[in-house]
Amino acid sequence: MVLTIQEYGAKIGKKSNCLTVTSGKGGKEISADKVKELHIYPACNISADAIQLCMEKDIWILFLDNYGNPKGEILPFSGGSSPIYKRNQILLARKREGVELVKSFLMKKIENRALQLERILIESADGDAILYLNTRIKRLKEAEEKLKAVQGTDIDEVRETLQGIEGSAGRAYFESISFLLPDDMKFSQRRRDAHDVYNCALNYLYGILYAKIKKMMYQCRLDPYIGVMHVDTYNKPTFVFDFIECQRIICEEIAYQICHSRLITMEDMKADSSGRFLFMEDAKKLLISHFYSAFQEKVIFGKKRITRERMIYMELLQVAEKIGGTEDVLAVV
Repeated sequence: MVLTIQEYGAKIGKKSNCLTVTSGKGGKEISADKVKELHIYPACNISADAIQLCMEKDIWILFLDNYGNPKGEILPFSGGSSPIYKRNQILLARKREGVELVKSFLMKKIENRALQLERILIESADGDAILYLNTRIKRLKEAEEKLKAVQGTDIDEVRETLQGIEGSAGRAYFESISFLLPDDMKFSQRRRDAHDVYNCALNYLYGILYAKIKKMMYQCRLDPYIGVMHVDTYNKPTFVFDFIECQRIICEEIAYQICHSRLITMEDMKADSSGRFLFMEDAKKLLISHFYSAFQEKVIFGKKRITRERMIYMELLQVAEKIGGTEDVLAVV
């Protein structure tokens, strides 16, 4: 269970084995044994006793801003460090294996987007849409082939080439999505400082996914702050930025479905004092609900049916194995 606290002035405390939540709407108690994650928005308070209970129960506490962007987290001590992973992760940027790892992330990202457009193409009977999508799908597949051809033993040698191919493929994908959306949902380009529903929804969903992947990296003994493709920057989880490329499709499919069905519109958003747009409470709940529903969908991984959450974790374990071995990494998801 993911417990989200976002009402202004809400207070989180502890009573025996329960987390207590009090707000203007009243109070309630939730057994800590039922909570897996605790998401806290601004203007909410949590007591030291409640934090300690969360640590005892291995509950991940995530602090978010009003836009749903993760700002901090509290995790229990993992019980040790893995310097060999960190050393090998640092060396990846200067090895052919690092280049190949980044290529695999980007190729999967493009492949996932092409598959989504192909599924939409099969469902569409509109002649203009078929022609438009076929052209963009072709550009995505051409980008895949270009990525395969890139060779290098140092990421600095090929970073600009990879970014150029990725950028061209990204434009083809988002042009397609905008073309397919209703007129009041169309957008001119992919933006982080968004003023349209689709980009705002995608930014919000990406924020949740960033936090989930960062947590899994710690569990797999990987360092979220040592990137390969993305240049290390102060206080930025650059390896999360690397790996998330091949997982973005989860959020992109949700954002498309929500906007295509007009489940959220501009009426569900408001601008803050700086002009940035943010979702109202009901819209946030809808986005969170869709995200976790998609996260628990069953997919085929190897020869087994597992949740998408479990699949991402297993893929990270495979990355950890390539970097430094996973003899003592437990599959805890």
